Amino acid sequence: MSTTRLQEILIAFGKQKQTDIATANSAAQMWQLRKLNAQLANPRLNTENDAEEFGKGHEFAVQSFQTSWDVNGTLEKYLSAEIAAWAMAFSLGKAVKSGTAPNFTYTCAPLMPASGDSAELPYFSFAEQIRPGAGAVLDRMAVGCVAEGWTLTIGSGPGRANSKITVEFVGSGKFAEPSVIVIPAATLEKLLPSASMALTISGVNYVTTKNIVSLEAGWKNNVRLDSGFYPGSGFQTAGNATSGAIRGRMEFGNRQATLRFTARYESGSTELTKLRQQSSGAAVLSLTHDVNNSLAITWPKVSFATAELGETDGIVTVAVECLPMWDEANGIISAVAKCGVDGIGE
Repeated sequence: MSTTRLQEILIAFGKQKQTDIATANSAAQMWQLRKLNAQLANPRLNTENDAEEFGKGHEFAVQSFQTSWDVNGTLEKYLSAEIAAWAMAFSLGKAVKSGTAPNFTYTCAPLMPASGDSAELPYFSFAEQIRPGAGAVLDRMAVGCVAEGWTLTIGSGPGRANSKITVEFVGSGKFAEPSVIVIPAATLEKLLPSASMALTISGVNYVTTKNIVSLEAGWKNNVRLDSGFYPGSGFQTAGNATSGAIRGRMEFGNRQATLRFTARYESGSTELTKLRQQSSGAAVLSLTHDVNNSLAITWPKVSFATAELGETDGIVTVAVECLPMWDEANGIISAVAKCGVDGIGE
């Protein structure tokens, strides 16, 4: 019997939204992309036993019960226009498409229930296969997944690793095994390298001054996992109360936007002054492959929460943690992603 290597794995996930939490994406609605991390999206069965119950004549367990299912996973990738558009659409929750091939533009913003939006995030399916077919080693699909959040990291130096995104996702617990889909051909991605970055924060252009060293930005939905198990949420096998409960909804909790950066510190640098004054301004980050493939993220209002002097490779730097704040006119965050792929988040 031949050894199975994890590099043989194929993954595909919903490019388009599921129609609801329980209805899996079809193969035509999914795409195959590469990833860097080896983590699998393992369905996890939670169990309970009766060891603590009275009336057995002893303190030992006699029965075990399937109670519920969890699914979670992580996509770590070199940043591309395609994954940027997908991550913004599915994590922020609201995407408006404009343009035509090869310049589809996705304008993304957080869901706002006060404006009539749902508190449920868009759902997608996530499939994993190793040697699909009659002798499949692995063939399963998690149904009803949502993006828990993303982290974007930009660094100095050569190489693709200086522009990466990590997307965390969680699922309803429902899965299909086998997946019953044929994974589509791989999508050719267009990278957004760190050397293409433009960055302005509170009126300072950190690229033209040549002072930016690194940056990390993120969004977290803090999905309300336990509230998904409400009375009537359903079971892994419909109608089978012994098969373990699954979630019937996935709603965001108290969401968080993060932005931090490190820059060279020199005479005239304003980070410490802005921290003391608690002044605020907009932050705009963009990365570009070409005119048709790019990502631009805007935080309309940020102030500096911390600013500490240190060093990077022997050079004096300042590490700044920004506080993204709500702006009455423009909200907390928005993203405009351009790529040649149609139908993302639709």
